[in-house]
Amino acid sequence: MQLHRSIPCFAAISIAALACTACIDSESANANPLSGPDNSSIDRLNDKSTYYYLIDTVQHQVRLHSTAQCKMITGAKYEWDTSADINSLLYNYTFSGDTLYLKHYDESVLVRTSGTPGSLDGTWKVVRYYNGLGYEVPGESSGLTANRLITISGDKFDETSEIASTFDWTNTMGFNMSLDAIINTQDGMSNGPGEASSNHFIESGNTDNVAYMATMLHEFTIINRTTTSLEFARKGRTFLMEIVNPRLGSTGKSVTYRISTNGLTCSSTYESFYINEYACDWNVPEPLAFSNSDGFIYNAEKINRYDFDRCFQSLFK
Repeated sequence: MQLHRSIPCFAAISIAALACTACIDSESANANPLSGPDNSSIDRLNDKSTYYYLIDTVQHQVRLHSTAQCKMITGAKYEWDTSADINSLLYNYTFSGDTLYLKHYDESVLVRTSGTPGSLDGTWKVVRYYNGLGYEVPGESSGLTANRLITISGDKFDETSEIASTFDWTNTMGFNMSLDAIINTQDGMSNGPGEASSNHFIESGNTDNVAYMATMLHEFTIINRTTTSLEFARKGRTFLMEIVNPRLGSTGKSVTYRISTNGLTCSSTYESFYINEYACDWNVPEPLAFSNSDGFIYNAEKINRYDFDRCFQSLFK
């Protein structure tokens, strides 16, 4: 599955470049834009109608721009402001001959596959990647993503990639948080996985936490493990943890996490996406947490957290 991906922070880290995030619990968002008739044909994970990328050759930066932004007027009322531009840093870059370096939280080293030496114009392929945790991911993969190609023409910038088939979803921060929650809840010391669902796209580092807990701490016995699932036994019960249908696009990401035991299954679905004109036309019944001062909403997260937490607790009754 080929994905157009122009925002690298969706792949491995949280969107720190965006100043405001709206968090919406799907059970309480009665008037949400995800299923409305005006939005039914829009793939919000790959919607390039609002956001685009330009190269600043003076500052040696690639910047994210927008044709408009969603502005809070009062309470839960919003308007689509066509005079606003997000103008956010995507990459700092340097290049020499046939080598291009892109840096933000991580660093990618690319070589030219087409174009003229000494010019940015052309197609570039990632050959080395250093993730935000400070270590090199070998080969062309950037951990979560693979086959990354960047095309530059004038001040236009575009990037394509796909989710790496070798990516180990059982060694992400979200999966580890969920595993810890199961163990702690069995031991009477936890209220649930909390923010685990929003962290399944974040690598946990060089340490294989699952293997460490199973072999060194003897917390559980592994029955079967793949790159997307873990089945294990602990205190007389068998648990199956699964990552289902992860998606990574140019303007969003989504994933479903399932846990099953004793014939019961709980599912957590998480989605993060950039606000477009359709998504701006909301009447959100819950307060939104703003971290900026200009009143614009750039990014939203949708998650069935409360429903999942209730289901999760019922597994241990």
